[in-house]
Amino acid sequence: MTSTPKSDARQPAADVTAEGEAFSSKGLRYLAVEAPAARTSVALEHGVRWARIPLPVDLDHINVWLIEDEDGYAIIDTGMAASIGKDAWESIERDVFATRAVRTIFVTHLHPDHMGLAAWLQDRFDVPVMMSRRTREIATIISAPLPPAEMEQAATFFRSHGLADFALVQPIFRPERMSSIVSGMPRVDREVADGETLRFGRSEWLAMETNGHAEGHLCLSNASAHLLISGDQVLPTISSNIGYTWRNGDPNPLGSFLSSLDRLRKLPADTLVLPSHGRPFRGLRHRIDDLQSHHREQLEKIMLACVEPKTAADVLPVMFRRTLKGMHLFLAFAEGLAHLEYLVHARRAERVEAAGTVRYRTLPAGDVTK
Repeated sequence: MTSTPKSDARQPAADVTAEGEAFSSKGLRYLAVEAPAARTSVALEHGVRWARIPLPVDLDHINVWLIEDEDGYAIIDTGMAASIGKDAWESIERDVFATRAVRTIFVTHLHPDHMGLAAWLQDRFDVPVMMSRRTREIATIISAPLPPAEMEQAATFFRSHGLADFALVQPIFRPERMSSIVSGMPRVDREVADGETLRFGRSEWLAMETNGHAEGHLCLSNASAHLLISGDQVLPTISSNIGYTWRNGDPNPLGSFLSSLDRLRKLPADTLVLPSHGRPFRGLRHRIDDLQSHHREQLEKIMLACVEPKTAADVLPVMFRRTLKGMHLFLAFAEGLAHLEYLVHARRAERVEAAGTVRYRTLPAGDVTK
């Protein structure tokens, strides 16, 4: 199925989670193109096609982008290694790749909805895979089962931050869970560095390392066409998870995320953002303002709550409105810790450790955004 773009229009974004809908931005201009149904793709502009791969999770799709590359396409991101994702790609193959072959696969970052089918697609089309060095390093680690010693390290970490029952999140570390959403580690033929220019066909894309949501996360900017493939760094209706755990190489992921937004703010005001979830939109700077405001509000709420020392578990009800279980609890816990650690690095809070438990206490008030 093919289609061509119409003019921009102000309209609601695609369905997302309830929490995501609560954080929708107003004032964004969504591209007036019907979102492609699963197993189909839509022609946009400047040699880009938009496809949606269904996901077996609450956020039920990922946008993937097909960029004309000589006589074929470069695939940007892949979806999870679930049968519904493979079925979608097989349909797209019959509809699109029958006349223009796949030439390369680019992975924006390490999360399973972005690289879960990279190895499967690489085997299917016998093409190179590209990602950042940090993405390759971390993806190699997390694609393997968690060793018993590290499982105990994880348990100690969560308990020290107030989660008494590690069993509440332990199931997400089961080997069978990872194997059901990631098709294995692809062979990485090219490590893409920040500031490197990639050429797909007649278009040039600048790789921009934008950390915070994931270490080694890469956005792709086409300056001449005013296009940004934003991965999960800037989404139109939800704030991507910013997490801190025992595995972090980045000690201040929220600080990295906010800095990356400042960098993206310098792109042209009329940039068309191609996000991994939701609809393509214009209004990048407006959306960045909303995201930064959201995190400022969370930081301010946490500072008020931590006048008396609190664990990460204690601040979750301050940040989130619903009961959290399983993966949602894990992500929320990591998000809470990222905000607490940001305050420590900003010298607005301090860690107080006693009897194996870490609590955070607010220091004298100041500007937490500096």
